[in-house]
Amino acid sequence: MKNKKITDILKGVREHVVMRDYTTLHIGGVADYFFEAKTIDDLIKAVRTAVDLKIPYFILGNGSNILFSDYGFAGLVIKNATTNISIMKEKSQVIVDAGVMLPRLIMALASDDLAGLEFLYGVPGTVGGALYGNAGAWGNAISDYLKNLTVLEKDSESGIPKVSQYSASWLDFTYRSSKLKRLKSKEKPVILTAQFQLARSQKEEIIRRLNVIQKKRQATQPIGLSAGSIFRNPIPEELKNISGTGTKNMPEFTKERTAGYMLEQVGAKKLKVGGAEVSNVHANFILNKNGAKGAEIRSLIEEIRDKVNEKFGIVLEEEIEYIGQW
Repeated sequence: MKNKKITDILKGVREHVVMRDYTTLHIGGVADYFFEAKTIDDLIKAVRTAVDLKIPYFILGNGSNILFSDYGFAGLVIKNATTNISIMKEKSQVIVDAGVMLPRLIMALASDDLAGLEFLYGVPGTVGGALYGNAGAWGNAISDYLKNLTVLEKDSESGIPKVSQYSASWLDFTYRSSKLKRLKSKEKPVILTAQFQLARSQKEEIIRRLNVIQKKRQATQPIGLSAGSIFRNPIPEELKNISGTGTKNMPEFTKERTAGYMLEQVGAKKLKVGGAEVSNVHANFILNKNGAKGAEIRSLIEEIRDKVNEKFGIVLEEEIEYIGQW
């Protein structure tokens, strides 16, 4: 593809796209290129094109748990908008594209009397993003239900991205993290599809649980523009690298060991920087209240992290990721 341009190869790619419109914080500068992949084939082609042309790329889900730089992204942002859900009711399993939104998946499963992922109801993310960060709540994690997955990864010999299938253990899950999230490479493997093992339950009972979970989220999490939880709950040093495919190896968090509690104790709810403001409902959420810049959000994150370190001697680790040129 020597001397070829991405606009010549990737039909539908757009240039100079503002990322603010694609993140839950409504923050972000201009990406050089932007492509919406509506099928797995689209997604594979976009990644292979970026690799061939040596253009940095980033896979975007629904735009939660990330903070885009005000200076944008020097490369190709690929929005994973894949949508397929294939339910195997007789096995209580589902194969789902990584771009599927969690609430849509959960409701589709409920319609077929399949339960397990209800704890993720209301999370504004995709299946791929949830696996990438091992999303969870109230003692559950998505890794508890993953059976296997397909990924697009560079072939060790040819360097051409190829499709591979792995069991759940390949992702080497830890608390709110996975092998992919910990990987420092700019060309990370891309999750394409995931297969989950679920359990039979009555649709009415599932809906009842979903209503309870929705009310709990509404009571404990703020309304407004946010990226979700800013920090992971701190875990003891000796447990940080314990891996496993579920929550059985993860510590139980008392209220006093949560990031939200520590942040509240240092007065984080009173703090703001420019248009960025700590929520007065939950101190582990930062809101874009008045046209905040990415730099203001990050400055506020660093300020409240330092306050917790000063008081508790604990350096909180971000659950969100910083994307682009900082």
